[in-house]
Amino acid sequence: MGLAVTTAILMGGLAIMGCSDDSAQARPRASSVPETETRAIEELSIDDSDQARTARESFLDREFALHGLVTGLQLAVRADPEPEGRIIGWLRIGGRIRLKTESRRSSTCASGWYALYPRGWACAGLGIEVGGQPPESELAVAPPSRDAALPYEYWYVKDSATPEFHRLPSRDEQRAAVTFSARYVELLATDERRAARFLAGELPTEPTSPTVVNRYLDRGFFLASAGVDVRASRRFVRTVRGRFAKQSQLIARTGSDFHGVELDDDRQLPVAWMTRSARPRIKREREDGIHFLEDNESEPIERHTVLESWQERRNIGGTVVHVLEGDRYFLDWYVAVARAIERPREITADEPWVHVNLDQQTLVVYRGDQPVYATLVSTGLDGFETPTGTFAIRRKYIADTMANVGAGLDDRYSIEDVPWTQYFEGSFALHGAFWHERFGLRRSHGCVNLSPPDAHRVFDDLRPHVPEGWLGVSADRSGFETSHVVVTAR
Repeated sequence: MGLAVTTAILMGGLAIMGCSDDSAQARPRASSVPETETRAIEELSIDDSDQARTARESFLDREFALHGLVTGLQLAVRADPEPEGRIIGWLRIGGRIRLKTESRRSSTCASGWYALYPRGWACAGLGIEVGGQPPESELAVAPPSRDAALPYEYWYVKDSATPEFHRLPSRDEQRAAVTFSARYVELLATDERRAARFLAGELPTEPTSPTVVNRYLDRGFFLASAGVDVRASRRFVRTVRGRFAKQSQLIARTGSDFHGVELDDDRQLPVAWMTRSARPRIKREREDGIHFLEDNESEPIERHTVLESWQERRNIGGTVVHVLEGDRYFLDWYVAVARAIERPREITADEPWVHVNLDQQTLVVYRGDQPVYATLVSTGLDGFETPTGTFAIRRKYIADTMANVGAGLDDRYSIEDVPWTQYFEGSFALHGAFWHERFGLRRSHGCVNLSPPDAHRVFDDLRPHVPEGWLGVSADRSGFETSHVVVTAR
């Protein structure tokens, strides 16, 4: 459906909830809007033009007139106004959403089930402030940034047993937490079982943890934050879950700024990159006519450089090399090349989709048959292989907590709010990785790691699209369209 048609539908004032009923007994239908109109408003929701914004705002004010602020930590959006209804999405604390004015009260939701834009239902009593104007609340946290390379600020926990507080602590509460933490670390070094009992408060002769502490974070943990708060000259990182950790015990992580290349009439596939820094070699010939490659003193080409002068991949004397203009050569393992493939039959001609090449560690975004973006990725190490095949994205989150997402991370740890996560097969996902910069080399426990800018770009390109104010969506019988992920060994 084109923008002009979409805009005309929405500006035309269609009664997309069906026929009106002035009766006090009238109840909303079990789906938020009919499917045709849902598709139209979802198309407008991802269009940034002035015309689309005007149409969207007019439509929302008419059809989803109420404003909601999510104050619950994380809520499910359900296909029907029932507590066991199929989950089609998720909301997170801080999210701002639009709702229908009608609500459906039930024995399981006295506050009322509200139909959400663009689809689905949520129970207000589980943690949604509802009003005719955008509500404000002390419980509110900043929503994720949808326009930046990372949706939140990320922090690495550098100290063992770092206290995470329910609220900003007083100085005395902080001192008590630090004392408890130090004792725990001391016990952990000599007796892990006793340390576990101490942490659980089972040793009556030992100090207990202050009630203001939510938990103690291991060194190596990552936190996502929406800002820094100050109390009595002390700076605390406020997590997206509304908790606090002392900033001096954390290290900010912004991730790599590496990004791929746009493809158009002027730049087409194949595209080649350096995956390791190296000097190009030159070809020599021995007296017996055998060719070999020799080092030279030219300046090295840095990792992640696009090789504009790349010509071909060739076998010279039994050695596979990449040939650059000017008779310069690199051994095969220094260079990755993204090449075009044919669109699989199960992918439609207008669908956005991606191809991941495990041998080359590359990813190409397509729209139908047209490649539009190419970049480097990091896939699974030996023993943690990324599966091959053609998959559909099933779940998609602006951020989702994952465990064991990268080599070199202790298996005890998880990473909170991994950005731009798109699950395509079980626990395997495309996602941003802010904790390493080795794109173009295998690095993960099976997921497809992208740099933050690339992960953001791919997230925005692929379906399903996450509605404004939502944390994530499910494509399982939800009505949300999906995109395919094609993973090949070569």
